Amino acid sequence: MNPWSTALQIRKFGFDIVHGCQLRCVGCPNSVIKPRIQRVPVDVFAACLANVDVARVRLMRLFNFGEPLLHDDLPGIMEAVRKAPFELGLLELSTNAQHHDFVALEEALKVGALGRLAVSCDGDGTPGEYERLRPPGKWDRLLTFLETASRLRDRHAPGLRLITRTICTSPEGRQRWLDVLTPLGWEPEFRGWLKMPQSSQEPWEAARNIPAGPCEYVQRHTLYVDADGTVVPCCVHPRAAVLGNLTTQRYTQIHDGPGRRELLARLRTDRAGHPVCGQCEEPPKKTAWQKLVHSVQKRLPGGAPEHE
Repeated sequence: MNPWSTALQIRKFGFDIVHGCQLRCVGCPNSVIKPRIQRVPVDVFAACLANVDVARVRLMRLFNFGEPLLHDDLPGIMEAVRKAPFELGLLELSTNAQHHDFVALEEALKVGALGRLAVSCDGDGTPGEYERLRPPGKWDRLLTFLETASRLRDRHAPGLRLITRTICTSPEGRQRWLDVLTPLGWEPEFRGWLKMPQSSQEPWEAARNIPAGPCEYVQRHTLYVDADGTVVPCCVHPRAAVLGNLTTQRYTQIHDGPGRRELLARLRTDRAGHPVCGQCEEPPKKTAWQKLVHSVQKRLPGGAPEHE
């Protein structure tokens, strides 16, 4: 138990153990920014975790906009999480499934820290559409990863949940995905497009609907960290603002610090003028009724745009 804060908990904690990605997916800001690959050293990662001065983290994800399987010591990352000073509800890793170091993945699963493995795969369930939306990804490499990861799960981590997050709104496309994924033990989570700021090609049809005021990410206890320790506001853009650095500051210092205060003040008075948040549809913190409506929408055809 972390001795610094016994009452506070973080709802969502995303840590980009790898800054950057080898794909240039449609609808992703990284396809415009084109960041150079950088990996967080395990000792720096562990030092950052030591600065998370809360009693509990409900959900931790070893990614934000980077590709975590490009890390050169994934088992070491898992061990650092296992030794973190806070109670952790669930650890998740999400991958584009195109980097195949199955020896490293197997050793990481053996640590026993991971609770959910997610694969991002979009399109209508056909090879051509998948490769169009996620270049230079290849359909056959996706299938190889799905098959191999499923076997490794069965061998080393039978309690690990395997899911995909898949942008697909047509019933026919969803059925094609189900036909591919279900026999391999993967559960698809279908969704629509999230209109991320500064994205490539903007494949959605409807215009952006930008709300006023601060969004839910900066109103709640969430934490998003880049590979160099930089703390950013959210998982909708790689660097909408800089709030602090977890290598030298505790989480509570950053959450209560000048970077977040300045961003909140800007969003309250001039969200439309912010270069990133002024293009973002993320709404303010939901009421209980709004959460119920959103939950129902997610289960309807087409889903609800979401970037959890």
